[in-house]
Amino acid sequence: MIIASSVEDARRRLIGKILEEGKPFPSRYGRAIQCRPALVVIKNPEYVEELDYSCWQICRESYFDRVEGLLDVAAERLRAKPYTRRISIPIWLPKDHLCETPPAITEVSFLYFNDRLNVTAFVRSLDALNYFTPDSDFLNYMLEEVSEKSGLEKGSIAMLISCPHIYERDVERAESEARKAEEIFGVTDEAAHLVEDYISSAWHSALEAVYHGKEKQTEWGEVFEGQQTSRFVPRLFVEVRKPEENQIHDKAPFTREYGVEYAHSYVIYANCIDKPVSEPILKEGEVYTYAERARYCENDEVKVDQLYMCMEKLREERCRRDCYVGISRPWDLTSDEPPCLRGYQLVCEIQNDCNRLAGIFYMRSNDIYGAMHANMFAFATLTEYVAELTDFSGCTYYHFANDAHIYGEFIDAVKEILYPETPAFWSHLTL
Repeated sequence: MIIASSVEDARRRLIGKILEEGKPFPSRYGRAIQCRPALVVIKNPEYVEELDYSCWQICRESYFDRVEGLLDVAAERLRAKPYTRRISIPIWLPKDHLCETPPAITEVSFLYFNDRLNVTAFVRSLDALNYFTPDSDFLNYMLEEVSEKSGLEKGSIAMLISCPHIYERDVERAESEARKAEEIFGVTDEAAHLVEDYISSAWHSALEAVYHGKEKQTEWGEVFEGQQTSRFVPRLFVEVRKPEENQIHDKAPFTREYGVEYAHSYVIYANCIDKPVSEPILKEGEVYTYAERARYCENDEVKVDQLYMCMEKLREERCRRDCYVGISRPWDLTSDEPPCLRGYQLVCEIQNDCNRLAGIFYMRSNDIYGAMHANMFAFATLTEYVAELTDFSGCTYYHFANDAHIYGEFIDAVKEILYPETPAFWSHLTL
């Protein structure tokens, strides 16, 4: 991850990362150079340019159109409960699959930590040289609006960028503006970046990071006695290089059988993975599932099977950057149980000559002990299935949680996983 003091510093360092590790790839806008997904944090965001709403045009609308009215709701909820994890605003809508200029910023989440209100965005694609500044200005606008209306001090901006790139026609200018990326790995006050080979080891590392995290109040304490507080780490970004291997930790709180069922029914709707869904799929008593939001949501004005659409796009053009599935909806903002998963993107790995498919999953909140491992298993399973169906040779998995936490009631269980007590030798001796 890149943690920068200013917008311009962040922009230049991201350009440096792209130039240093990026690989060329074709696109409909011209040949480009793209690097791996990047988490970029701007500690002291300020406007760089004069606000120009015309820069934010998407599908004959604007970013402003998509968030207008929602910012007031977000501020009101944060003013009432600053510690809430539920404030996340979707910009991407399922109908965006049907237009030529879908939003690049797909989700914007607010979280209060370090005694400040901070914002984090999922950015599916970013021309770092030309559009980093307009995008950061838009996020700064959202942050300042909600900060002022909620009475919470303004903090940092972060962007999880799936496809950071520059165009080959701009390389000379990019080289003149680039700085060394100076990436950071591990845990910081602003974010955390972990890299592991396997899902099992990634879960273990995440447990350890969050076990040593800060303590905060939670909304679930109003319902469950053991969940009044949690330890948490903000903006946890985890890369898993070999998600097909060593998937389940020996201390995982679920079985493989459960993981497969959860993936097939709740996340994928595997019965129809390779054909479009055109009818309701919720079971009796279900309010939503990740599969329902991805495949056929009855409340959507324009119904699109986003997962199937992504597979069709990948078959048509492997290097597409618009294969995004939006799980969140605007009405979630007033819900007491909004989806933790907000969206995911399926994109070819440029570093592997587009032979591997990357799945990048963005969560506003993630229970690291109780849910993360099963989430990772299911999301990686989805990525693996799509890779097989679209003729990729394998897959890579990226997991992001804006608020990664362990509830107080599970701290001892996590401690036993991380630091199991070994009986002393003499305790086994009998007299």
